Amino acid sequence: MKRMLIAMALAVTMFLGGSALAVDLTMILSMQTTEPAVTAFEEIADEYMSENRDVDIEIIALGSETEAVLKTRMAANDLSDMWSTHGWSYMRYREYLEPMQNQPWAKDVSPLIKPAIEGPDGDFYVLPMDVEISGISYNAEVLEKAGVNPDDIHSWADLAKAFDKLKAAGVVPMSIGGKDIHPLGYYFLWCGQSYIVADPNAKDDFEGLLKGTFPKEKWREIIEMLVDFRDRGYFNVNAVTSSHSESIMEMARGTTGFVMQASNSTIVEALTYNPNGKYGFIPIPAANQDAEMSLMTGERAAIGVWKDSRNKEEALKFIAYLAKPENIYKVASSGGNPAGLTVTTSDTGALAPYYAKYANTTTYPVFDRAYLPSGMWDTLGTVGAGILSGGMSIEEGVTKTEAEFNRLYHQQ
Repeated sequence: MKRMLIAMALAVTMFLGGSALAVDLTMILSMQTTEPAVTAFEEIADEYMSENRDVDIEIIALGSETEAVLKTRMAANDLSDMWSTHGWSYMRYREYLEPMQNQPWAKDVSPLIKPAIEGPDGDFYVLPMDVEISGISYNAEVLEKAGVNPDDIHSWADLAKAFDKLKAAGVVPMSIGGKDIHPLGYYFLWCGQSYIVADPNAKDDFEGLLKGTFPKEKWREIIEMLVDFRDRGYFNVNAVTSSHSESIMEMARGTTGFVMQASNSTIVEALTYNPNGKYGFIPIPAANQDAEMSLMTGERAAIGVWKDSRNKEEALKFIAYLAKPENIYKVASSGGNPAGLTVTTSDTGALAPYYAKYANTTTYPVFDRAYLPSGMWDTLGTVGAGILSGGMSIEEGVTKTEAEFNRLYHQQ
């Protein structure tokens, strides 16, 4: 009788379209909920679940909270089945992730992203769905009306001159959505790259940085420029309290020239607010006229699988599904980025002319991921917020950054 009741219950469950053996998968994305890539992932998950009725996939976009949440869960060894590694698949997360170099799609990883995800032995731990190649985004119509030619911008001094023209035209030169502090960290990523990595005159500082010596004088120069920009009124008055999406909306509305975001997906997002807008990006300005402008490259939509997940095999099946050409295309195109696998190309839309224009521009990996010890990202944002709000002096900003650098470097 008991066996009959169990059989009847299973039959009813299957009839209703469910399964007594359902697998629940979770994926954490280090993206804002407003980013088009989140919608792309959700749509792909829905398609997968419609084909695999015994699987339920929950996608959680944590944005700036991702790092803190993952740190807590790593300490408890209780991670989600999958997560986007926000640039740290090898340096921070590899001991928690399933190796991917033997997956069927591994042979198709784009050479553009390999330096950012591979270890010295060719091992890697994520499916890179796109390749982020970014500079500094702007509203082309706003710049044109203010008499700013983006091609005239080579150095940070040139950018300041452009800011002066924008301010004189009555628009905010650069909008910052600093509510979650991390956009303020982008400033240090840009300047760290241009003043320490890309400047041939800073060779000693760069080599010292790699050996664990903090470039104190260069960092003071970088913070001094941020204070100068603040005091000259180059940023929105609510820079510390404005949200990520609000800063993008301002660019879409035409009330700001540039936006302090380090991803060209901001242009794709701006187009959702104003499809008729014209946007572009410039490479990161050089430290001086003798140095070169450059671009940043690294992980964006790169997904790994927790090696100890009880649902690991099902998660790897979903990863294989994500690796299908049409899904790589969908996610990469949603952010306006090149595809992470060579099985397809993506539609980079409004960004295509700029990728072509700057095809020969030197790229460097994201500054904090490649050259700073793990854990510095929060420090950069905190110092940026403190400087911008006036709650932290230049020397306090330098001292705090140096202290955290030394502490974290020796923990590695």
